[in-house]
Amino acid sequence: MRIFKFVDDFAIPMKKILISLFASFFVPLVVMAQYPYVGIQTSQRKGIISAMMNPAEMNNLSRTVEVQFFAGNAVVGNNTLTFSETLENRNDLWNKLMERADQPVDGNTDGSVIIPSFGMKQGKWSFGLISQIQTRATILNINADVGRYVTDNEINFDILTLGINNPNNQRANTATWFEMGAVIGREIWNSPKSKFSVGTNFKLLFPIGYTNVGLGNLRGTLVVDRTAVSLTNAQATVNISYDESVVNKRNFSIDYENLNFGQLSGVGLDIGFNYQLKNKEGVWLNTGMAFRNIGHLTFGAGKKNQTFQMNIPEGESFRIDLLEPDLRAVERDFLESGYFSRETNRDGFRAGLPTVWAANADLKLSNKFFLSVYGQKFIENKENNLQIPAMNLISLTPSAIFGNFEVYSSWGYYDIAGFTGGLGFRFGGFFIGSHSILTAMMADTKKADLHVGLSWSFGKKITDNF
Repeated sequence: MRIFKFVDDFAIPMKKILISLFASFFVPLVVMAQYPYVGIQTSQRKGIISAMMNPAEMNNLSRTVEVQFFAGNAVVGNNTLTFSETLENRNDLWNKLMERADQPVDGNTDGSVIIPSFGMKQGKWSFGLISQIQTRATILNINADVGRYVTDNEINFDILTLGINNPNNQRANTATWFEMGAVIGREIWNSPKSKFSVGTNFKLLFPIGYTNVGLGNLRGTLVVDRTAVSLTNAQATVNISYDESVVNKRNFSIDYENLNFGQLSGVGLDIGFNYQLKNKEGVWLNTGMAFRNIGHLTFGAGKKNQTFQMNIPEGESFRIDLLEPDLRAVERDFLESGYFSRETNRDGFRAGLPTVWAANADLKLSNKFFLSVYGQKFIENKENNLQIPAMNLISLTPSAIFGNFEVYSSWGYYDIAGFTGGLGFRFGGFFIGSHSILTAMMADTKKADLHVGLSWSFGKKITDNF
């Protein structure tokens, strides 16, 4: 419950909560950490990475058999501090976020690890098995206007009254799961001038963890009287979802030793379409569209989902600063105050996968130079407490190929971190790159990321591809 105090931006102890949130949730995810493999995903060498982003691309394998030994990416970003500022102020991160923010604070870590997977093409059909761990942590819509007054020990008011009217849902969310996908693709037609293919990735889901704290429709008055912080004439909805066997109630930290794959508890689906135009030299335009991560994760018994309705009448107040960083104590204080009613479900819940619509176009400019465009749009509601969020983005990637060596530079706009530019390299089946390294070197950036992987293809070369 420490996160509740962080999410609603109120009392002095909330600073400790944010630090705990970043340390317990975000940092382990960054080093482990589905975030798009932008750049390499639109490489002219089509493989498992391309099929993961659009299952119809399994029909465009460079050779008849492809083995992905491993691949992974990691990203951390926010809309307020640059990456260097984040590192410099890591011991006082919450105050710096509140101090610098001129809009609601958003931040995320995101990524995936692909374990050994393979694909193959036989005639007009293609098949594959792709397994990966997906994980992400996100904060959304955090109100900095109130936070900068009540979480800074340097500020001391005789009395300060602030009106609050925030219809958005301020959220802190983490989700991790393992998936095993069976990819099936089929060429619908293949002529000397064009080819059209479809593909699906049917995924078995194994939930690992889900934690959410949301504060929605907050309206009321915040009163700061020297060191006392209270709410009056206030209403809000508070959601708290977590695994009781994993989350330590006393400090809301994550016990990673208790994380496990659990049982099969959900199914997911990716659907993709691919259309190519060809000339005498082969494919000169490759386009695709996909819907990814359709479905839900089901968390069973022991996974607690509770909703508090807060209603503090005018003339009465509730002391926020007296809340302790102890989940059981906070729940008790809420209920004993008489200002909170609670609905609790201990039988589990379903969380929506981060469903996105994605599209790409790869253009062959010459035998050595290519240009790719990729975009994705999250099509669910980010403010839903039982929804895993995803980012929106659009990117442009020029690339050049010299034999087995490829260099690509992705430039894109991401809805949290803004504009970034990066650089990557591929030699054969090995690739390494970043979407943000160039902008970080030139002018610093609010995002840092890395992607790397190794694959091997063998069998007959498919000459229709780039």
